[in-house]
Amino acid sequence: MQTEVSGSQRTARIAAVKGFGVGALVVGLIALMAVAAFRETAKPKPQQVAASTETTHVERPAVTAEEEAYARALWPIHAQVKQDAVKMTFAGLAYKMGDIKRGAVKERVAPLTPMFESAASALNKLQPPASMRELHDEYLEAIKLYREASVTMVKVAADGRDAHLVEAQTMSEKASGLTLKVGETLWPGEFKPN
Repeated sequence: MQTEVSGSQRTARIAAVKGFGVGALVVGLIALMAVAAFRETAKPKPQQVAASTETTHVERPAVTAEEEAYARALWPIHAQVKQDAVKMTFAGLAYKMGDIKRGAVKERVAPLTPMFESAASALNKLQPPASMRELHDEYLEAIKLYREASVTMVKVAADGRDAHLVEAQTMSEKASGLTLKVGETLWPGEFKPN
């Protein structure tokens, strides 16, 4: 035999289920808030404290008028050196990708050698303050490396040996590291390619 459930009993059951569901939801939210509050007020672990002190920003000392003048005088040389270095790199890449022939490598890279020589000459005319003498010497070394890389890269036009490209790339990479170091010291935040 089936017992019939009246409308009022059905309504009472639905209300009881809804009430239970709402009650369970409220209890769950209260528990979630309690866990969050506990985590927010908990003391940080010693590892977390050490990690946060390591990322403290260190202020750079103010530059002197001499250092500022030197940085300003070096900027146009730096801009030209970067531009010529990129041209040299793209010439090597274009050759390796098959976009240009060996003769085109010479056409594109040979004019950069006197550009690097001119940059070295202009740099030699600058008088760095004592505090920047080491940076000055490193930048001069970078320009010399770029110049040598250009001379070496042009050799690929004569014999087609990729060893010249590898050697030039090694020199360019070292020169790039030096120019980036000097650039970060003199012009922090300067755009650095990836």
